[in-house]
Amino acid sequence: MTPLLAVSLAPAVTMGAVIGSFMSVVASRVPPLVLDSPGGRVRLTRLFSTLSWPGSHCTSCNTELRWWDNVPLLSYLVLRGRCRKCHAAYGSKYFLLEAGGAAAGLASVLLYGWSVQGALCFLLLSLLLVLSAIDLEEMLLPDVLVFPLLPLGLLYQSWYGGGLASAGLGAVAAFAVMWAIGASYRLACKIDGMGGGDIKLAGALGAWLGVANIPFFLIGAFASGTLVMSAFLLIQKSGNKEPLPFGPFLALSAALLVLTPQTTAFLTALLAP
Repeated sequence: MTPLLAVSLAPAVTMGAVIGSFMSVVASRVPPLVLDSPGGRVRLTRLFSTLSWPGSHCTSCNTELRWWDNVPLLSYLVLRGRCRKCHAAYGSKYFLLEAGGAAAGLASVLLYGWSVQGALCFLLLSLLLVLSAIDLEEMLLPDVLVFPLLPLGLLYQSWYGGGLASAGLGAVAAFAVMWAIGASYRLACKIDGMGGGDIKLAGALGAWLGVANIPFFLIGAFASGTLVMSAFLLIQKSGNKEPLPFGPFLALSAALLVLTPQTTAFLTALLAP
C-alpha cells in the first residue's frame, strides 16, 4: 500500500469507526424502544430522542463517559472494555460494531472511492451490521431500521444496477419466496420457521440486488445458515433447541453481492450450460 493510498483511506476507517460507535448505541437502545411501543411501531420523534439522550454512559454506575473514554476502538482497548470508574464490563458488542464500521468504511472506499455509490454501500453495511447485532441478541429485526432499506435499495439499483424495474421485481421476488418458504414450513411443522422481520428484510435487500441476483442471494443466505445451524446442533446440549436468527445470513449474502459485483458474473458463468 502506497503512503498516498493509506492517507486517503484513513478518513474512511476513522469515519466508519465513529459511525460504528453510533450503531452500538442504536443496537442497545432501539430494541427496548420497539418492545415498549404498541405493535412495534416507533414514532420518529421518540426514536430521535431515545438515541440522543442520555449521552454515552456506563449502564452499571450511570457515569457519563468523557470524550477520551469514548474514542472508537482505542478507548475500548485501553480500558480493556471496562468502565473507568466501576470497572464493569461493557461487552464485546461495542468494539465489534466499531471494528465492523471501520471495515465497512474501508471496503466501501476501496471498491467505489469517495462517491455516492460508496456512501450508499457504506450506509447499507452499517444498517446490516446493526440489524445483525440486534437479531443475534434479541431475535428481532425492527421495522424502523428495515424499512429505510427499501427506498435506498430502489435508488441504488436504479442508479448503479439494472434499473428501477429490476429493483422492484427483486424486492417482490425475494419477499414472495421468503413468504412462501415460511408459509410452507408453518403448514408442515405447525410452527413458525421464518420470522416476519426476515421476510421484510429479504424484500428490502432484494431491491438493492435486483431481480437477477435473487437466486444467488437466497441460496447464499440459506447455505450459510444451514452450515452454521449444523455446527450449532452438533455442539449444543441434547434437547436444547434454541432458534437461530436468520437476519445475519441474509445480511452476509447481500453484502457480498453488493460489495463484489464480480461475484454475480462468476456465479452466472459457473451455472451457465
